[in-house]
Amino acid sequence: MSALRVCIVYPADPLGVIPGGIDTFIRGIIRWAPSDVSFSVVGVTTDITSRPVGQWTECDLGRTKFSFFPVAYLKAPGTRGNVPLSVRFVAGLLRWRPNISADILEFHRIEPGLLFIFDPRPKNAFVHQNMEVLKNPDADILWRNLPGLFYWLEGRMLKRCGRIYAVRRSAVDAYIKKYPDVADRVGFIPTWFDPEIFSPAATEQRQATRRRYGFKDAEKVIATVGRLDQQKDPLLLLRSFKLLCDSTEKVKLIFVGDGVLRSKVEDFVVQHSLNDRVMLFGLRSATEVADILSAVDLFALSSAYEGMPMCVLEALAVGIPVVTTDVGEVGLVVHSGLNGQIVPERNEFAFGQALSLGLRRSDEWFGSPCTDAVEIFTPERVLATVYDAYRQMAHEFSLGMASRR
Repeated sequence: MSALRVCIVYPADPLGVIPGGIDTFIRGIIRWAPSDVSFSVVGVTTDITSRPVGQWTECDLGRTKFSFFPVAYLKAPGTRGNVPLSVRFVAGLLRWRPNISADILEFHRIEPGLLFIFDPRPKNAFVHQNMEVLKNPDADILWRNLPGLFYWLEGRMLKRCGRIYAVRRSAVDAYIKKYPDVADRVGFIPTWFDPEIFSPAATEQRQATRRRYGFKDAEKVIATVGRLDQQKDPLLLLRSFKLLCDSTEKVKLIFVGDGVLRSKVEDFVVQHSLNDRVMLFGLRSATEVADILSAVDLFALSSAYEGMPMCVLEALAVGIPVVTTDVGEVGLVVHSGLNGQIVPERNEFAFGQALSLGLRRSDEWFGSPCTDAVEIFTPERVLATVYDAYRQMAHEFSLGMASRR
């Protein structure tokens, strides 16, 4: 029996290092697929030599293989060009018109899905944010300028989808209320961490890794992972860290990632003489991120809005306590006073105090209080529902086609 074929249409490169939880999410769906489900991806390439634009390439993620058809080249992941990537991606789809041999089409943004709205094949959609965020003044999503048009297009697209998964429970409620016709197809799905990559390091390994990065024994190290953009609000973290530095000398902050605010981050570091306290590591692979996390004392997330950030689960899986703003579904895994701190107020004074508390109690919160909180959020457990939904949608479509004969 041939495998069920799923094609993901999204501007991702599963073999590239692109900052963002959606790309990690897609990589995990493919990587942990059971033997009866195969994947292809129509996306963008970060390596035009190995994965050229306009042709199918066979790729390997270690556990699984997939077919890949890039329709655009992403030269500098983490930066923002004059033309939004979503626009370039849709233009690439129209130009190259890849021949997609699939039983199910999957979308993680509505824009490319609109090109397939009349394709009869079953469609699966993931919503990675409650799009009511368009009303948030801190939102850096371009659709914030045309929210009415976005919601109209979104409604048309979602009505064509057999399953709709949201990684934020408030998004489920919002979609059921906004689009009652699809209420029975909308459900919550949490994110997860990859246990083959993110796991606690032995004490000796942790100490060796700290020495490799140049961290002193008495030094406390805070790390954050993600895009340097308005959503993640790295400047809030920097302002909070600056207050922390005023009261302690033995502390460092590491940024892992890149983005449109990198120059502002660098300017802040120079202006406040934090060059020896703040390190910008740039884009790193998942294995490198896990290695870095194994050497730090505290993870920080200063986002203005989120769904269910995978970086938080990954830090906890390594055993690292988390200080985070009160966003999305962080409350499912971060428990204040046990394995971290959720900060209800988004200002540098409240966040700085939480960082200070986190560093003082990092040894107490470290280890099992963190790993126990995420033990159920593994891809095998979380994604089983998704793979079952693929099978069900394909079966229903097959019965529907048979009844028309």
